[in-house]
Amino acid sequence: MKINQNLITIIALLLLSCTSSAKSKKETPNVLLIFVDDMGYGDLSCYGAQDVKTPNIDQLAKEGLRCTDFQVAAPVCGPSRAALMTGRYPMRCGQPGFPGTQSKTYKYEFKGLHPEELTVANLLKEKDYATMCIGKWHLGLEDGFHPTDRGFDEFYGIESNWVTHAPAYRHLYEGKEMVEEDVVFETLMDKYTSRAIEFMIENQDKPFFLYLAHNAVHSPILPSEKFKGTSKGSSYGDFVQELDHYVGQVLTALDEMKLAEKTLVIFLSDNGPAICHFGGSAGPLNGGKYCTMEGGFRIPAIFRWPEQVATGDCETLLSSMDILPTLAALAGAELPDDRIFDGADIMPILKKGEGDSPHDYYYYYNGMNLQAVRRGPWKLHIPRTLEDQPFWSQKSKEKPFSGNYLKDISCKGLPALTKPLLFNLDRDMGELQNVAKQHPDIVKELQAEAERVRAELGDIDVVGSDQRVPPIIAE
Repeated sequence: MKINQNLITIIALLLLSCTSSAKSKKETPNVLLIFVDDMGYGDLSCYGAQDVKTPNIDQLAKEGLRCTDFQVAAPVCGPSRAALMTGRYPMRCGQPGFPGTQSKTYKYEFKGLHPEELTVANLLKEKDYATMCIGKWHLGLEDGFHPTDRGFDEFYGIESNWVTHAPAYRHLYEGKEMVEEDVVFETLMDKYTSRAIEFMIENQDKPFFLYLAHNAVHSPILPSEKFKGTSKGSSYGDFVQELDHYVGQVLTALDEMKLAEKTLVIFLSDNGPAICHFGGSAGPLNGGKYCTMEGGFRIPAIFRWPEQVATGDCETLLSSMDILPTLAALAGAELPDDRIFDGADIMPILKKGEGDSPHDYYYYYNGMNLQAVRRGPWKLHIPRTLEDQPFWSQKSKEKPFSGNYLKDISCKGLPALTKPLLFNLDRDMGELQNVAKQHPDIVKELQAEAERVRAELGDIDVVGSDQRVPPIIAE
């Protein structure tokens, strides 16, 4: 039988189209971004914790890539979330403090993330992703700042931290409608998890982006009744184990829907542990939440996407600001060229589990104060005064640097420092051995880079050339 050549060509084109479509579908994953609050580098058993058991997150790490040098862009909640959402340093995206406040004497005019900033949800929604934010938003719930005004189709959660002294922060919202007044804190993880699973079921036949931002393990440290006393640690350990339980429920739901192979799961913390107040562990790191030591910026970070992301450990310096460019590239979304993105597409590194960091230099801001600059393993802490600090780092009894670095380490790091300190993080991740005298050339290089970035991103009393300065209302 003679076969028409045109028919063969048409069949070949159809097969090629199907193959390309399948490849495109495979490379356009669902995204489950689990963003937890105040979890330290040493709070999970897969990162060395001894008094808690986190089998579900440990299994995620076993099946995926566990990062050992993953940095956030701020040591507190709001600015860290702004950087995650925008792929830009908080000073560049206009959110170095919290919506409403930057210090005790100034307040932002805007009540959330600057209106001209784009979020990762904006970019993914343009590529037909279903998008949802569940949990703690902390970037404004007023019109214009609400998650549903910033690229998310749906929102279910609370404005910020659930706190006893602020009733408005205890309200639970579905979209812009309050659905539960004064929600019981101990019920939030269960509510968030149920809503997350519901969203995934509803959107299992199309790409989705689920941003699941738990309030745990931020204060108040209130594990629900069935988890009290389950860890070898304190209530904080019980709380971590409860979080692990609910992470496990979401991952099990992915498996049952046969979506695990099609889903990039990302597990991150927003900053280090609030050691001073509520417990938590930074493991081998010093410092914690509120400071620019590694304990405030280096977090547990896990990526899993079967057959697409490597397994094992990744020692490359990566950042939460890399999430937006990476997800945009996977979705085929183009980044606008009218702004600088500080993150990069790290999928090539995630595929191999190794590679050169996209960050030639990394900058450690605390509020509006540049406090450290890093290149490779070298991290230089820059002199600063107590008056330079944002309100969360100011302590009335803090003394200037005494000349003995080890005496001055505290859970809030070094709010006051009179001379530069240099550390080699490859050899000294605890920042204990000041080697500034042995490497004056590196100190000089990093000081010059500090001056350069101050001119670009700003500092206390310095407005940077590419700093988005939020309108300030003087009191």
